[in-house]
Amino acid sequence: MKSSLIAMATVLGAAAVQTAHAEEATEGSGDDIVVTATRSARSVEDVPVSVSVLNADRISATPAKSLDDILRRVPSVDLPIASSGEIHPTADTISMRGLGGIRALVLLDGVPLNDPFFGTVQWGRAPLEAIDRVEIVRGGGATLWGNYAMGGVINILSRDPDKTTLALQASGGMYGTYRASANGAYVVSDAVKFTLDADTNHTDGYNETLPAERGPITVATPFTAHNIAFGGTFQLGADLTAHTRVVYHDNDQQHYSTKLQSNKQHNWVYSGDVTRTFASGATLTATVFHTDGLFRTDNAGTPDGFAANAAEYIQNRHFSRVHDTGASLVWSQPLAGVLRSYSLGVDYHGISGEDDADIFDQTGTRLRTDIGRGKQRFLGGFAQASIRPVEALEILASVRYQSFLNYDGYDGNPGGLLGNVPSQRTTSVDPRVSLRYAVTPHFALRAAGYSAFRAPTMDNLYRTVSVPQGIFYSDASLKPETLKGAEVGFDYTRPGFRGQVTLYTNTIRNLLTYRNLDDSELPPGFAFGSRNINAGAARSRGVEAEASWTPSPHWSLNAGYTFAESIITENALDPASISLQQMGIPRHKLTGSITWTGPRGLTITPQLRWFSKSYGDNDHTLPVDAHVVVDLAASYPLTDRFNAFVQVQNLFDNRYIADNNGFEPRRLSTPLTATVGVRVKLD
Repeated sequence: MKSSLIAMATVLGAAAVQTAHAEEATEGSGDDIVVTATRSARSVEDVPVSVSVLNADRISATPAKSLDDILRRVPSVDLPIASSGEIHPTADTISMRGLGGIRALVLLDGVPLNDPFFGTVQWGRAPLEAIDRVEIVRGGGATLWGNYAMGGVINILSRDPDKTTLALQASGGMYGTYRASANGAYVVSDAVKFTLDADTNHTDGYNETLPAERGPITVATPFTAHNIAFGGTFQLGADLTAHTRVVYHDNDQQHYSTKLQSNKQHNWVYSGDVTRTFASGATLTATVFHTDGLFRTDNAGTPDGFAANAAEYIQNRHFSRVHDTGASLVWSQPLAGVLRSYSLGVDYHGISGEDDADIFDQTGTRLRTDIGRGKQRFLGGFAQASIRPVEALEILASVRYQSFLNYDGYDGNPGGLLGNVPSQRTTSVDPRVSLRYAVTPHFALRAAGYSAFRAPTMDNLYRTVSVPQGIFYSDASLKPETLKGAEVGFDYTRPGFRGQVTLYTNTIRNLLTYRNLDDSELPPGFAFGSRNINAGAARSRGVEAEASWTPSPHWSLNAGYTFAESIITENALDPASISLQQMGIPRHKLTGSITWTGPRGLTITPQLRWFSKSYGDNDHTLPVDAHVVVDLAASYPLTDRFNAFVQVQNLFDNRYIADNNGFEPRRLSTPLTATVGVRVKLD
């Protein structure tokens, strides 16, 4: 099913950038402080929400090609089973708590990582070596964070060194895999600091197609990504700080395991923020960002008279261009007494996108060009207050008003409007109330209730896709989905131990899905097709639990479990799907790791994950295998500056069906893959 949602990850700027820089003025380790949950710096032990934090050490100890391989282990984070470099970029969905599709917001240093056209996430844009930590906040976050945050927020924060330094890393291994990165900081003075991060990541890939389904054109799936980011921090006065950042990313992928099919993508991102701190402790942050993106995909068809995977030709070539601009202004005021703090914010997000699809016949002659384009505007404002009627009880209340506008739409697809699309405006009011009661210094109860929304993406609204004899329509009349949810849970913390359990329930209305077209609805030359629609409802209920324990300096343990009952409750157009688990969501997920630190700094970390069976469709005709995978990481400091490491994915080479969408051949999981490397730090 096509990707969803377009974003106003609006508070985004101030929120996430304010988020990203709040630590600069906050004492304590990065492990103790989180900012995403409340848009202010808080101890992870007393925030009234379900939150996980992955620090740089835990990231480096997890064998992974990209960040999605690490996040897949976090309770209630829902990602495709296959790694991002092995599937089509428009299938890189992200959700939380069993909501499915694209129903979570991902931020990278204050800018949405969700693609502004497709809503998906290209995880290669977040180089692992540049990450300081990742904060994962589960539960409806639209009140504070806007459109993408229906199921929660993932905030990726880059390293922010306070001294001149240079870190280098290089690694290589099986299947032509290699990675190289350089992360440097130059501190001119306390008032002027610069950072430069560069990264390249490549694999020749492996053959994902089952041996029995391979043919003469079946090949491996190579992937290459490059990133370069330049940033600056400027202390303009005792109470005035500014940040700027420019990021370039490109990637190149051969997909669907055939020779002619490929994806190419590049993005430029420009962002900046200014924060004024007042004598009362209040802060005012203004943030702006702009993204320019281009995505090209070549998709092949099978010529007449040939079996699948025996021959191919380029049947369509899509060029998707997008321009994305956002701005926000946020005021935060700490107080004493019953009202402990309040925040007020306004934000704007504007997106302009176009998809041009050249359609070819088997001789390479261009038959036509299908065109879809439009614009989206998001205007919103929020307010939040932290109230403590007694010291043990915190009430965190917030509300957002949101206005959406889809306009300047054009549908130039066969059988479509072949002209301008009427504008459409929608508004939404979304509150959230979170409670936390500290029963003892170590044990606390939590509860929350909230509503959230999700607007359709430019892809859903304007990008129609065709294949030989088939056409899959977008729909510019789609309306936002709405969600109502609630949760209860508890936190337990002791020195060296942190545990958290949460029970949740969510209901989505106006569910974005699709319906198959009758013959009378198809344009000439097409035998089948579908159209995006709002229809029916879905419900997700479940339990998420995680614990981390450090019983001694030599041992560290982490464990997580998710149970997710995620079902379609209403869908008159597909009654067979009712009461079945939603596509892509396993009911059970269990993960764990143990880190042993031995003599002279040697560390060894085995990790395990078990996912139960899931499906590639809502009617349960396309199974994705249950699987158990063991990974292994080890590192050893050769000197104070040099660290050698080994990482092994899928240690026992367990092969299983990891992707089964019904359109392409079933895909196998990542095989045993080992890499070795070295990290060098100079300062």
